[in-house]
Amino acid sequence: MKAVIIGGGIAGLTMALHLKRKNWEVVVCEKAVSLPNIGHAFLMNYEGLSVLSEFFGDTKSHLMKQHVNLFSLKRPNGEEKIKIQLNDWYCLKRIDVISFLYSFFTNDILIEGRSFSHFIYENNKAIAAVFENGEMEYGDVFIGADGSNSKVREAIFGKTNFSLVEVNEVVGISGKRISRKGEDVIFQKIQSKEKGLAFGYIPSSSDEVVWFMQYDVKLSPGFEENNPESLKAFCSEMMKDFPVDVKTVLDATDFKNAYIWKTRDFDLLPSFHKENVVLIGDAAHLALPFTSAGTTNAIIDAKCLSESLGQFTTLEEAFNAYYQTRSPKIQSHIEQGRILKETFLNPNKFSELEFILPLISDSNKQKSPLLEKPLNIIYFTDPICSTCWIIQPILRKLKLEYGDYHEIDYHMGGLLPSWKEYDKGIIKTPLDAAKHWEDVNASQKMLLDGDVWIEDPLYSSFPPSIAFKAAQLQDSDKAITFLRRLKELVFLEKKNITRWEIIENAALSSGLNTALLKKDFSGKGFKLFEADLELAKDLEITMFPTLFFLKDGIVNNTIKGFQPYEKFEEIILSIIPDAVKQKISCSAETLFSIYNNMTEDEFSFLMDTSVSETRILLNDLFDQGKIDKYMSKHGIVWMLNLRAKI
Repeated sequence: MKAVIIGGGIAGLTMALHLKRKNWEVVVCEKAVSLPNIGHAFLMNYEGLSVLSEFFGDTKSHLMKQHVNLFSLKRPNGEEKIKIQLNDWYCLKRIDVISFLYSFFTNDILIEGRSFSHFIYENNKAIAAVFENGEMEYGDVFIGADGSNSKVREAIFGKTNFSLVEVNEVVGISGKRISRKGEDVIFQKIQSKEKGLAFGYIPSSSDEVVWFMQYDVKLSPGFEENNPESLKAFCSEMMKDFPVDVKTVLDATDFKNAYIWKTRDFDLLPSFHKENVVLIGDAAHLALPFTSAGTTNAIIDAKCLSESLGQFTTLEEAFNAYYQTRSPKIQSHIEQGRILKETFLNPNKFSELEFILPLISDSNKQKSPLLEKPLNIIYFTDPICSTCWIIQPILRKLKLEYGDYHEIDYHMGGLLPSWKEYDKGIIKTPLDAAKHWEDVNASQKMLLDGDVWIEDPLYSSFPPSIAFKAAQLQDSDKAITFLRRLKELVFLEKKNITRWEIIENAALSSGLNTALLKKDFSGKGFKLFEADLELAKDLEITMFPTLFFLKDGIVNNTIKGFQPYEKFEEIILSIIPDAVKQKISCSAETLFSIYNNMTEDEFSFLMDTSVSETRILLNDLFDQGKIDKYMSKHGIVWMLNLRAKI
């Protein structure tokens, strides 16, 4: 089979590489007469980059990328509204990606100077593509990868009904990278609260940033000039009320390479093909640039189409399968792009809680409605309670084996208001706490390190408790992940979790918006914490953990302090006799995707493996680069390697 690919951009070249691997005859026809360099840089998530990484072993070419680990949204006055961690996003220069892909092709396969004109048909199927220079290319399959203004799309479907241009975007590269402390690489966006006006910049290398200025076209009626001087003056005028960092970025920009992008999209097509002509990338679908989805979608299209062509015997079956796979996600991206545009054009109508992250990812998906479960467990805990730490594996196993039957409602108990107000048993000072933790470590299988009470003692457990309540306002699941991370920091890594920088890092790694967390910490979160303390007082809570097991709002049983897993299981089965225990049958790697961090004994307990089996499994995952390890005082903590994907 011979494929003629029309368009030698990222979509077309990626498609060609996949088909070459399947031993197809391939010709790529590109209208430019030299290496195309339209566009400066773009964001790509792991899904797209992992497809490109499949070709890394085929060449010595090196694809440069800048991992972007934070997104921040601020107002022009400096007020931060959103700050979240990004795990799977990278900034790449377009020229680097194109050069990388070009390195795989010779001039007889990648032919430049071919601008598509029309098809020659025989029996209703295209047999050749004709180009404006008079050249023709015969083939069996024709793949349109010629971008948003696709002539191939027009040839098979007619004129495209684009949306109105309501937002323009000026894009440029600046030689001034805004420095930030530590290793943070921030996608910084500054957006007006009163009108559709925003400025964003993303580091694209060690000394450059790609920037964009988005503006409601109604703010500058008639502005069309695209010469460097007028464009620079226009940007400076539009950004006059924005922070000094924006001026710094603009001043270091060569506006000869900046341009205006008129943003638009079109509705999802009813099909991506007609007979033996098929579309990929922006030729097939177009979402607004707010989503940062275009390049990733093009790359995923290429992989999906090539896989379909290898799985089905007829082109019609393959093209239909490709459309059925890709169209739901594309439809979602189109819709999200339009929502983002609406929030941009009317920012005064939306709060920060209604903002969708301007990056397409699974984190933006709506959660499925929670099913009501028959058993509610009211759990009183505290971030520095050693017994609450010891039962962590038990709670995790309960979720895996009986999670369909119960929901845990977390409440903070306020274990340590301050050392002046604490006098329980033998623990009266931080040194007493240090000794107690070491004793617990010696008698239990869950690691603890009491040295934090010697090296950097906590003055209270209230700050991390309040932070947890603030986190619950954003997302209950992320709040639980956050609480676990706080416990790991204090029990294993000897970190003082009363300090804001420690709390913030834990919150970021848990997917929380720390700008909102900080606001709620002294507001709504504090009030929720006070309510928890009042409830604990009313229920006469004197020991942590305390768990109440309720069915139909009535307490059926209670656990105070440490109890073995069998006791929890016994209570659940006494309340719900027909509960079916789910077998934990996931692989070691899958378990780490559920619970990112585990001690050796915790893993062994959850997987029901011996210590020797556990060590073999964990060391094997470590050797594969899938998990990392942290050497605590008393043993190893194993952690999912989030950066191992690329």
